[in-house]
Parts: sequence; C-alpha cells; structure tokens
Amino acid sequence: MFPIPAAEQKHRYLLIAIAAPAFLAILASLYPFEPSLLILTCILLGYIIIVGLIFVRSLRQLFAGITTIAILLSVATSNWPLRAAYTLSRPSFDNAAAQVRAGDPPSTPCWIGLFRIQKAEVGNKGILCLWTNNGTGFVQTGPNDLPFNLWSHATLDNSWQFISED
Repeated sequence: MFPIPAAEQKHRYLLIAIAAPAFLAILASLYPFEPSLLILTCILLGYIIIVGLIFVRSLRQLFAGITTIAILLSVATSNWPLRAAYTLSRPSFDNAAAQVRAGDPPSTPCWIGLFRIQKAEVGNKGILCLWTNNGTGFVQTGPNDLPFNLWSHATLDNSWQFISED
C-alpha cells in the first residue's frame, strides 16, 4: 500500500463530513424520532452542510453536498425511511396486533419487524398501541379523529399511524 497524501486525506474527510448528515437523518427517522423533531434535526444538519459547502474544493464534494441536502429535504418532508421500514414490518405489526387482541401480548421490550417496541397494549377506545418509548409509537386506527393528545402524527396507511403524544 502506498501512503495517502495529506491533501487527499483532507479531501476524503471533508467528503465524509458532507455525506454523514444524510446518514444521521436516515437513522433519526428509523429510531424513530417524532416527526417534528426529525424536521428540526434535518434543518440543523442542513445548516451544517451549507457551512461545509464553503470549504468544497472539488465537483465531487459539491455533488455530495447537494445530494446530502436533497436527502435531508426528502427525509424531513416525507419521512421515507420510517415509511419504508414500516412497510417491511407491516406483516409483523399485524401479527403482533392479532396477538395483543387475543390477550397474548408479546413480552416487551421486543422487536416487532424493524422496530423495538417497549409496550404493546389495547389502549384508549380499544385502539391497539405499540409504543416505541413513552408516548411515541404506532397505533392501529384510521388517520382521522385520533383520540390522543397529539404532539405530532404521521399517517403510514389507512390502518396504522405513528404518533407522539404531549
């Protein structure tokens, strides 16, 4: 192996620093952060990228910065990583819902699909809740007239919602 020149190492580090916020935003969405906190996180990471673009020295770094900003915007506006993970986990959610309704809830904490569930219960007005942490989680109900004190809400489909309560 040949040693990498110092200038090339700095170039690589800047490229990684510009691309890293996109991965952080995707991980924040998959945690899952509540939607309003995810938007604020993406805005903060976007400001970091814009400052980082001042130091860009190549087209590759500029392209990485623009791509990262596009990913941050897409995560903030559509929360697609959460929706994709939910879509992959939907059969597990439905199986867990059937178990809870049958009176045999899974022992928690547990993984249901790609999400770590802290509590599974039939809550307010017979609505099934899979809580990822205190007051944040997935509820099996339609998107209209949710009987919760909501801080934020993301409709996943006609039967599952992701909510954060006050």
